[in-house]
Amino acid sequence: MTILTFIVGAVQTNCYFVIDEKTSRCAVIDPGAEARRIINKAAERGLTISQILLTHSHFDHMLALEELRRVTGAPLAIHRLDAPALTNSEINCMRRFISGAELNCRQAERLIEHGDIIEIGEINLTVMHTPGHTIGSVCYLSDGVIFSGDTLFRDGIGRYDLWGGDYSALCESLASLRDLDGDYRVYPGHGSTTSLSHERANNPYLAMSQPDAWM
Repeated sequence: MTILTFIVGAVQTNCYFVIDEKTSRCAVIDPGAEARRIINKAAERGLTISQILLTHSHFDHMLALEELRRVTGAPLAIHRLDAPALTNSEINCMRRFISGAELNCRQAERLIEHGDIIEIGEINLTVMHTPGHTIGSVCYLSDGVIFSGDTLFRDGIGRYDLWGGDYSALCESLASLRDLDGDYRVYPGHGSTTSLSHERANNPYLAMSQPDAWM
């Protein structure tokens, strides 16, 4: 598995290529903006974009979505609880942050659930439902890697005061990530990559998600 990172758009969203080098197929995770740049980079490397995956449905993670779908024909996967935001500019927060703007996307070809497997060539990504940032936020796990969206950042977490946000749910999700066996490289929705071992040791929100932290 090869991972390429693009920082796209005004909000500096991390967009990822997950590439199976054997088949030259790739998934695009969170196409936040700059669709033409994403498409051109795939063409330069001779890649076929076979899947588009969203970690959640906030506008800054999907501004390039519709052009990418139109050009590549790749299907979109999103957790079923976040799917309503695809067609609603109020709950995908476009209107909140850009006055008068609309972002209405087509519905997803695939609605995913916790434990689902997404295949990219010979790569398997496992869906982990991690609500809290939004009600349908997910992480994608594979081979010592986590694509954490806006659930977990380096030394921080995503906000929980927008549509579908819930601090208690986010704490439970962070505890589930903390308690995974072994170490993982973490690729977040914004900011630099990190590791789960670093976050266990340094991220105060993972410490707060421990039961005895509430006593």
